[in-house]
Amino acid sequence: MAVPVALYAAHQGLGLGGRGVDGLFDDWINDGLLWCAAVACLVGALRASRSQAAWLLVALALASWAVGDTIWSIRFGVAAVSSSTSISDVFWLAWYPLIVAALALVVRDRVPGFELNRWIDGVAVMLLLATPWVALVLEPVAEHTSATRLAVVLDFAYPLGDAVLVGSVLGVFALMAWRPGRMWLALGVALMVMGVADAIYSVQALGHSHDRGVYDAAWAGAAILVAYAAWQPDPGRLERREVTGWSAIALAIAAQALAVSIQIYAFFDEIPRSERILTVIVLVIGMIQIVVSRPRPRSDSRAQLDAPGGPASMTTSDRRDTSAANTVGPKAN
Repeated sequence: MAVPVALYAAHQGLGLGGRGVDGLFDDWINDGLLWCAAVACLVGALRASRSQAAWLLVALALASWAVGDTIWSIRFGVAAVSSSTSISDVFWLAWYPLIVAALALVVRDRVPGFELNRWIDGVAVMLLLATPWVALVLEPVAEHTSATRLAVVLDFAYPLGDAVLVGSVLGVFALMAWRPGRMWLALGVALMVMGVADAIYSVQALGHSHDRGVYDAAWAGAAILVAYAAWQPDPGRLERREVTGWSAIALAIAAQALAVSIQIYAFFDEIPRSERILTVIVLVIGMIQIVVSRPRPRSDSRAQLDAPGGPASMTTSDRRDTSAANTVGPKAN
């Protein structure tokens, strides 16, 4: 399937075949690749020994995406003018809750000891990375567009949804001590490619300058990568790894540093309201993390074990001496 994706990209970016084959690539090859990805993911889910329900949800998400593209192709095809909103958006937006549910199931099945505060780090970072794009590109274009309010909301929804998905995967990488494996790497790259393509499309759609670009092939390629991830060997349940040092706080520091940088920039130049809103959301997330990761009192038995002179605080030699004393005492009596 990588071969038609490469040909599709060459057609969109280099004009391979000319405009006469636009319908072949944009309708038949594009939609066919999406359906092939959905079927391939379904087969991968059926042959999987673990996380089968998760991969079935991913296959359903890809099928919903393919349905949206197929409806779009039937309604508009290669028409020069198309609607800014359509029923296809319902199927495209369904991708997000389905893929989030699938990721949650895979994490529950493969990652021991889910740590909410570490997962939130990735979401916060991606929201902050999306902030300059929304504030400096999407919002200025939206202010001068003649698109309906619903169209503007949808064009904002796709890149923000992608940011949350990529942030979720980054959070999972942190849970895995930054050793994700091929399956998670494929998913991460696919979601990143999809996010960039959605962002570029949103700007063009708001500016009414949408023309077929390489990002159309990027969507198909991302779908193929998701299906590829479904066929990766099952790594089983990952071993719990303790993350310490800078690796444990890298995402959290990056999120707060970006938030501070945005506020410092606001001293020298006015920033849009959306940028302030997103920064406030990140700061709220930071407060949630403090609550989630706050130290909790230990049980009395554990406290006794850790207390000075308790069993947990004794050295090996201390325990040996105590054991010897307990053994000799009764015999002496």
